[in-house]
Amino acid sequence: KQWYQRRVRGIKVLGTPEVSCVAWTSDSFNIYNMSSDLSSKGWNLAVLQFPAGIHIALTRRHMSPGVIDQLLADIRESAVKQLAAPKSKPSGAAAMYGMAAQIPDRSIVDDIAKEFWKLYYSTG
Repeated sequence: KQWYQRRVRGIKVLGTPEVSCVAWTSDSFNIYNMSSDLSSKGWNLAVLQFPAGIHIALTRRHMSPGVIDQLLADIRESAVKQLAAPKSKPSGAAAMYGMAAQIPDRSIVDDIAKEFWKLYYSTG
């Protein structure tokens, strides 16, 4: 955990990863912007709320030669980009996810998500 945080300025690993799931956040920039940036590079990441963060479940595929090195390089590159514009507003899915985290009445989030997916998969 500590070696990684030293290698990537601006991020903080959540918890103490022991197996294959690693989560991180940032106190320096909007982590959802990093999520969008990394997704645009082809990484399949999941976003978290409370605290806002990103996590990845590492699989055997990630152990292929060069894959982890590329992931780390992309995370470092994105962190530099985010640190250069820490107040930039999220867009796309990052904006929607960040907005959902701000809804004070948590009970309606489930209803909104159900309606979204119902419309998304409707055929008419």
